[in-house]
Amino acid sequence: MAYTSKVISFISLSLFLSYLNSATSQNHCLKTACSRNEPVIRFPLRIKNRQSRSCGFPGFDISCGSSNETLLELPSSGKFRVQAIDYAGQEILINDDPENCLPGRILSLNLSNSPFSGLYYQSFMFFNCSSSDYRKYGLNPIACLSGSTYTVFATSSLRIVDFLQTRNSSCNLTRVVPVPVIWPFYQEILSSDLSEDLLLTWDQPDCGKCESRGGRCGFRTNSSETVCSNVPHRDFSPYKRV
Repeated sequence: MAYTSKVISFISLSLFLSYLNSATSQNHCLKTACSRNEPVIRFPLRIKNRQSRSCGFPGFDISCGSSNETLLELPSSGKFRVQAIDYAGQEILINDDPENCLPGRILSLNLSNSPFSGLYYQSFMFFNCSSSDYRKYGLNPIACLSGSTYTVFATSSLRIVDFLQTRNSSCNLTRVVPVPVIWPFYQEILSSDLSEDLLLTWDQPDCGKCESRGGRCGFRTNSSETVCSNVPHRDFSPYKRV
């Protein structure tokens, strides 16, 4: 009986120390933001030069711009402004860049070297038209990619693509690009200026369940293992669905 009590005491002490270590590892990683109206930054994201490396997961570095805007740098595509972050859903909305021409950045968007990917993709065909004939088709031009002698627009409609390629020699197909859109489109889009937010998601670290229960993810002390801490006690009720 005494042996059993010692075993139980040892297990309890081990669990307590494990919790203490995980909590201690996150005490210095308080949530922060580039400014009052900007998205809150916490693990797996961290603000470079303001928080230590242990406060964020590799590849999730955030920086603050000259106007205190929140910027996410994608390794092969440069910096994008962060509009919103859903930690429970593991999603991040990005949009305009310093040059204010999101469609131009979409043309060279490359997520292969980042921890992010698109949740929904829609293929858009980019056309370059050297005449104004496209106007009679009701197409919406992309102003920041167009010039005085040509106009660029993007469509997801195969019907429009076929029509332009067979009946309008002044419009040339230049690129086909998979765009990480906010929601899946079940109908073809005749044209878009592609100025809406881009939706990205991540798989690792998998902290969504922890966040949805009100907890906070972070690294265990002196480890690359992630742990969930500060979960409200009510979430442990056997009658509460998580």
